Amino acid sequence: MFKEGSPIAYDAPAELKKWPSLKGERQKDRGPPYLVYNGTLADCVRELMGKPIKGISLYDIMTKPQAAFDQTVLSPGDAAEIAMRKDFPKDSPKA
Repeated sequence: MFKEGSPIAYDAPAELKKWPSLKGERQKDRGPPYLVYNGTLADCVRELMGKPIKGISLYDIMTKPQAAFDQTVLSPGDAAEIAMRKDFPKDSPKA
């Protein structure tokens, strides 16, 4: 999904959003996703990876396209792939 060798700006603004759900399933007809967390791309990935695995599919990360990826919505699978990159900052700079 990501272009090999292209850097990712982990400090880019991003939002973690959650879809309305019923019985663990996205309910797209019940409105748009709502804001759960606002911060950097790296922070949003960390927040998402900290959620219970059972409900992780209800979340998306919204950010601006970058050279490494051309979409504005990153799925939980995309976030996991980002988190596994060697250059992903493992610790939040706030810590």
